[in-house]
Formats: sequence, structure tokens, C-alpha cells
Amino acid sequence: MVELKVEKERDGAGLAELLLEACPGLSEKTLKTALKSGIVTVNGQEGSGSKTVHTGDIVRIFAPPDLLGLDLSPHVVYQDENFVFLDKPAGLPSTSESGEPSALDMVEAHMKRRGEYSLAALIVPYLIYPLDKYVSGLLLGAKHEDAYLFLTEALMQRRITRYYICPVVGQAQDKAELMAYHLRDKSNRHVRIMPKPQKEAKPVVTRYQRLAEGGGISLLRVRPVTNGLHQIRAHLAYAGLPVLGDDVYGNRRFNRKMGATYPALWLHRVVFEVGTAHNYAYLNGMMLESEECSFPKCVYDAGLMEP
Repeated sequence: MVELKVEKERDGAGLAELLLEACPGLSEKTLKTALKSGIVTVNGQEGSGSKTVHTGDIVRIFAPPDLLGLDLSPHVVYQDENFVFLDKPAGLPSTSESGEPSALDMVEAHMKRRGEYSLAALIVPYLIYPLDKYVSGLLLGAKHEDAYLFLTEALMQRRITRYYICPVVGQAQDKAELMAYHLRDKSNRHVRIMPKPQKEAKPVVTRYQRLAEGGGISLLRVRPVTNGLHQIRAHLAYAGLPVLGDDVYGNRRFNRKMGATYPALWLHRVVFEVGTAHNYAYLNGMMLESEECSFPKCVYDAGLMEP
């Protein structure tokens, strides 16, 4: 979601004019589609192309910033000589092989501006885990190999805890611990969740707590205890609670009905419980929180979150 407050000098402007000015990469065609689909609101009411805005009005666009042509540079929430932790917006790939700008590219450019980058000394950025393009939230990065190996091991040993917020289709319990088996397919791009062990399948554990419900959707806080590919999406779908907007493991018909076109996942909080007997003891007890949430409008319409 993108929020704009109408300033005094824009009083009396047309809504369409305001949006085209605020979002330089937004085409008139995309704008017309957005206004027609109802994802643009003014003070909580659906906006139209003929709408006039006034000083103090709050305009919200319930779409990822990349679709609006906005800057996707992630916010640095913490950094030092060893680490850089980011708040990634939806629409920005973690890494890219196609030349598309990515979070990793932006961290590299950031380190070069600060005079920290040295390929010869292996002082280069490493991501501890990726987030899918339309998943928003916290990314952990290391600035050299030793820091990378430390965080990777800490994640594997469950000394870094990640909490996601996600709307799911269906009525969830107040809280639950899900246990099953996780198997990657041959392409290494998708997974299957199974009730019993099979060759090459690994145990998977996912915990959740329900935060709110309404409109056929439950809002969950989810902790993936293990670290499987697409674990949250696949495991919740297996449990009958597919993530809203997920067409791979989820309910495509419901997603289309609700206008949810990308998986609604937000890595909201990361907690470090990494101990103190090492060079990175200062991380122990650190908690990071993200502000980069991007959920479909139906989540707010159902009263599950405040805009």
C-alpha cells in the first residue's frame, strides 16, 4: 500500500492528476485500471477519475510500489562493519539473474558508496535468505564471509527467529503447531507437503497465532521453526489455510474474487538469540521490525488491519 497526504499547494487538484504527478512511472492505462478496480481510496472512500482532492486528504493505493513506478530502494534498518539489515518493499527481487535491479545489487552499491566494498578481500554483500519478489519485510545481509557464515549457521540452529504476518483463506484456530514432511520437486522451485516421511523429505514445523478474522480470511502471525523452501505457503495450504493471493499452493478462485494477485506475506519481525561467546555477541537480544507491508485492499476492508 502507498499512502499520500494532499499538501496545501495541491488543493483542488484532480485525483488522477495527483497520482500521475506523485508516481512518475505510472502510465495512464495502469491508472485507469487502478481507479476502475477500486484499489484507490480518498479518506477511506473509493476514488474515481473525476474526483477532486483537498488539503489534508489521505489518498491510498492498495498495490505494490513497483506497479506504480515508485522507487524500490529498501530502507536500511541497521548496519555496522559486519552486517546490513534491510526492509524490502514488495516488488523488489532479493536477487536477479536477468539484470532487473535487486536488493543485493542495491546493497553492493551502498557498500561501494561507503568505501566498504572490496572484491579482492571478499568484503562483498551476502544475503542470508531470499524473499520472493512480492514478499515484503526484513532481509538480513552480511558484508563479509565470516559474518555470512555466522548468520547462516545461527539460522540453521534456530537462533534467529522470524515472524511473518499473513492473511489466509479460511477460519484458523487461535493458535497451532503444524508438523509434516517437506519435499522439493526436481526443478527445485516448488515443494510438496506430506503427512508421512518419504525418501529425501525433511520434517517441517510451522507455528501460528491468529490475530484477527473476517470476510472469510484469518490474519496470522506465523513462525517457521524449520527453514524449508516456500514453507509457510505450502504448509499452511496443506493445513487448509492457503495464503491469500498465492496461486501456486492456494485458492485461485478466491484470490481472483478478492483482487489478490500476489502472495500476501510480510516478514514483520526478526529476533536474534545468538548467544554471547563470539565476536558478534552484540546482536544477541536484538529485535528488528519492518514497516514495509503491502497487502491487498480486501484485508483492510475486512477490518483485519488498519491502513
